[in-house]
Amino acid sequence: MPKVKRKKKPVRKKINPDDFKNSRPQPGKLPTFELQNVVATFNLGVDHLDLRAIALEKPFIEYNPQKFAAATIRIRTPRTTALAFASGNMVCTGAKTELESRLAGRKYVRILQKHGIPVSFRNFKIQNIVASAEIPHTLKLIELSKAYGPYVSYEPDLFPGLVFRTTEPKLVFLLFRSGKIVITGAKSRGEIAKTFKSLFFGIIVNYIDYEDTSTSSSDYRAKMRRRTNKK
Repeated sequence: MPKVKRKKKPVRKKINPDDFKNSRPQPGKLPTFELQNVVATFNLGVDHLDLRAIALEKPFIEYNPQKFAAATIRIRTPRTTALAFASGNMVCTGAKTELESRLAGRKYVRILQKHGIPVSFRNFKIQNIVASAEIPHTLKLIELSKAYGPYVSYEPDLFPGLVFRTTEPKLVFLLFRSGKIVITGAKSRGEIAKTFKSLFFGIIVNYIDYEDTSTSSSDYRAKMRRRTNKK
C-alpha cells in the first residue's frame, strides 16, 4: 500500500514585542507601572553555613528544618526578608527597587559579620522583578484570547486573569478584566518598560472595552455566554 503523507503541523510563531515597536500609537496614554517586588540572590563567600548552630545562638534568625531548608532573616529598612541556605547562598525578597535590593543584601551580610560570622557579599544578581500597572478601562479578555489563542492562557473558571507570555525578553503579563496588569519575570526595569510599551500599543489598546464598564469577571463571562447562545 502506498504511504499516506501526513500533513505537517503549522509552525506557531512566537510573539515578540519588538514586532509592535513600529505600530502606530492609538489614542490613549501609556499607563505607568510600579515595581512591587524585587527578588535577588547573592553568595556569602563560604561553602557551608551551620544554620542550626547559628539559629541557637543568634536571636535574629529563624530556622525550622522540618518546615523549610533555609533560615529566615528580616530587616525593617528596607523592609525585606532573606532566606539563608546551608550552601552559603541567600535569596532576598520584598524590596521595591533594584537599589533597595542590593542595599538589603549588604545589610544582611553586615548583620552576620557583626555577630562574628565570617561572610562576604558576592555575586549579587536580580532574578525576578514583579511590577503592576492599571489601565483606566476594562479589557475584552475573551476577544483577546480568541485572537491570540496559541500564545495566551485564559481559563476564567479557574483563574480570572489572562496569561500572556512574551519571548524576548521572557516576561509574563497577567491581564485582568478590571484593567489591572501584573508583570513578572523581568531582570531589569528596562525590560519591563520596553516590553510593556510595545505590548500596550501593539495589542492591548485594541481590546479596551469602551462599551461595557463592568469590572466583574463573572458578569463579563455571563454576558459573553449569553451573546454566544443567542447566535
